[in-house]
Amino acid sequence: MYVSIALMLFVFTSIIYNYYLGETSIDFFSGNDIAVFTVFRVMVMALVFWGSVQDLSTVFAFADITMGLLAVVNLVAVALLFRTGLRVMRDYDRQIAEGIDSPVFDSSRFPDLDIDRGVWPARR
Repeated sequence: MYVSIALMLFVFTSIIYNYYLGETSIDFFSGNDIAVFTVFRVMVMALVFWGSVQDLSTVFAFADITMGLLAVVNLVAVALLFRTGLRVMRDYDRQIAEGIDSPVFDSSRFPDLDIDRGVWPARR
């Protein structure tokens, strides 16, 4: 009984978390388009239903495929962000070499990047 309840709570929280990630991504890429959100919600409900009626090996095989595709997308994103990350890390290393005890990200040193200045204000 304990394992069943623990598994149910784990599955429920995982679905909610992944749904949140998907909806946040859709909001970022497509804006507040209610039709896109409706299609996404229907797809989530269909996948939850499908997963509940399939055998476990099929569900795990599908999860493996989708996680592999997610890894490919993330690796492409990391490759595209590599140069920017290297620049920021070099700035951090420069501050350490100058003897700064607590290096701080200064957005004014990167005027070419699309940085939200409200989140990362320039140091004065």
